[in-house]
Amino acid sequence: MLKRVRDVRGVRPCYRNDVANFMRDVDASGVASRYPGQKKIHRRNYHSHGPNDTWHIDGNDKLKFFGMWIHLCIDGFSRRLLWLKVGTSNRKQKFVARYFYDTVVKEGGCPKMIRSDRGKENLVVGQMQIAFQVRQLGEQAWQAFRMGTSVRNQRAESFNSMLKRTWTKKWLTRFEGMIEADLLKLDNPVHINWLQYTHLRLLQEELDLEQRLWNTHDIRKQHHAPGPFGKPDVLYITPLPGFVNMLCQVEPDLLHYASHFICDMDEQLLVSNEEFRCLCGTILEGFWFPHTVNGCLAAYMKLVDELMMWMNRNGAQTPSTFAEANELYKTMLRERE
Repeated sequence: MLKRVRDVRGVRPCYRNDVANFMRDVDASGVASRYPGQKKIHRRNYHSHGPNDTWHIDGNDKLKFFGMWIHLCIDGFSRRLLWLKVGTSNRKQKFVARYFYDTVVKEGGCPKMIRSDRGKENLVVGQMQIAFQVRQLGEQAWQAFRMGTSVRNQRAESFNSMLKRTWTKKWLTRFEGMIEADLLKLDNPVHINWLQYTHLRLLQEELDLEQRLWNTHDIRKQHHAPGPFGKPDVLYITPLPGFVNMLCQVEPDLLHYASHFICDMDEQLLVSNEEFRCLCGTILEGFWFPHTVNGCLAAYMKLVDELMMWMNRNGAQTPSTFAEANELYKTMLRERE
């Protein structure tokens, strides 16, 4: 405001204290609202007509530097998690489309509306959702999928915040411990691929458990919150009086057509190329590692040791890109055959 009065309006002399005192007299409430710590987004009540009225989808990139990408979907009314997946990416449209397709088949229909952020990975899901609704809604089917800011996607953002404080923090601590122990280097694409190969399925098992625990936990009553309250699974299957299940039936021919735009089952868990997976299987053949945190770490160390011995023996340099790493896997596999 000082520059506006002094430079734009041409008021001279003009002092900061004079402008501040004048602002307090003219706009006391505005000045008070701009004090540090006073500028807050007021929490608004969430309104829904019932289960499957709105599904909220969102990605979680907190583990992206380690090659782990999470994606989730939550029902807005019941807060029931419909999927919670980890993979080598959450930016590929066919991965997210697969999650949506499998959930539609499992639940027997699609929601009345889907909310997401403006990420390009959600475009195929949006096209599928609109196609599923077009025969019922006609030209209004475009309203069945809405993209917007994070404040409009509060259900998914809220769960992501909770997951960050608990489950994600635990794995961040473990991976950062590996970095401090010089067992993992983020600038080494081979290390990232080894980590994905040995840990992704364990992370998915843990996320499946997190999903079950969340869906069966009790959402307690809160002051100034409209609810509903209870267990997400119960609220989803048997909504409270006054609410109805908004699930929309999807015709079989539309489902069949949508299946052409999704990835193969569990493709999001496949790391690198086929040569890489064959190489890992060859190296770990004859060894048994328990499917636990320590077991996955032991398998990772076995792969890293094998890589170091091969590079020392052949005088090879550490690849700097994933494309160079793929060529390295092909060379190592040829020598072992």
